[in-house]
Amino acid sequence: MTNRNCDNSGVLVNAVLTPDRVNKRQNGRRIKESGETMFTLTAQDKHGILKNGDIRRLTPKECFRLQGFPDKYYERAASVCSDSQLYKQAGNAVTANVVYEIAKRMG
Repeated sequence: MTNRNCDNSGVLVNAVLTPDRVNKRQNGRRIKESGETMFTLTAQDKHGILKNGDIRRLTPKECFRLQGFPDKYYERAASVCSDSQLYKQAGNAVTANVVYEIAKRMG
């Protein structure tokens, strides 16, 4: 778990889909329980967390971390891309550790 500076905070939070729209209608749940896995990151949806009754959007760095990328990859991309481009890159990415495990089992 991370705080706004993407530092480990040890505070439990809940995953939230489309945090910018408080009254969003959708099929399925919008907020996950503590300990559940995160929603699938996509380039289309916005993702956030619920902490102490407040919802905030995930940072681009948190999205890159959820996809399994090291911080140095995020830092390199952030030096030349806007936040909106970074969110799209994370949402369009394939989770690195999942691809690694699939490839390992194929070879």
